[in-house]
Amino acid sequence: MSAAAIGGRPVIEDELRAYAPQVLAALTRRHGDFGRCEDAVQEALLAAATRWPRTGVPDNPRGWLLTVAGRRLTDEIRADAARRRREQAAEVTAPPAGAVTSRDDSLILLFLCCHPSLSAPSQIALTLRSVGGLTTAEIARSFLVPEATMAQRISRAKKTLAEAGAQFRMPGPDERPARLAAVLHVLYLIFNEGYTAS
Repeated sequence: MSAAAIGGRPVIEDELRAYAPQVLAALTRRHGDFGRCEDAVQEALLAAATRWPRTGVPDNPRGWLLTVAGRRLTDEIRADAARRRREQAAEVTAPPAGAVTSRDDSLILLFLCCHPSLSAPSQIALTLRSVGGLTTAEIARSFLVPEATMAQRISRAKKTLAEAGAQFRMPGPDERPARLAAVLHVLYLIFNEGYTAS
């Protein structure tokens, strides 16, 4: 960086070079992370090179550089801490002892997909997708509709379940007869798809 590069101001490259190690030493003494501190000082020097020609050299250039570098370093540390918190929150935590069982809850899932808030075609399509493991294209073939139409139907069915507050539980004895026809139809279609699939 030359005097011309900063608009002819009296701060020259040699002076900024003299400030840089002083600021870096002070910042590293305070925070201990040499690599991050060096990056922050370089950003402060760049900020000085672009700002001082417009605003003038501050009365205490070293203090200005130290303040700017310290703020940049603090911002980076906070951003890293926030990222780590987000990553930790997204991690799958180990289930509590006794929470994992060998029980197969597929039957409950089957009845959930046959929730009365859904139309019969939506019940069947969602069950084939969620319980039967069929692809959207395979389900669309079973219904003789385009794949895009079936994708929309399945998406709407999931949204309807959420809006209805459907819960993952076995329906009571009074609810089961209303869902049984859809369940049996689904099982029939799964059998047919498996039998005729190419």
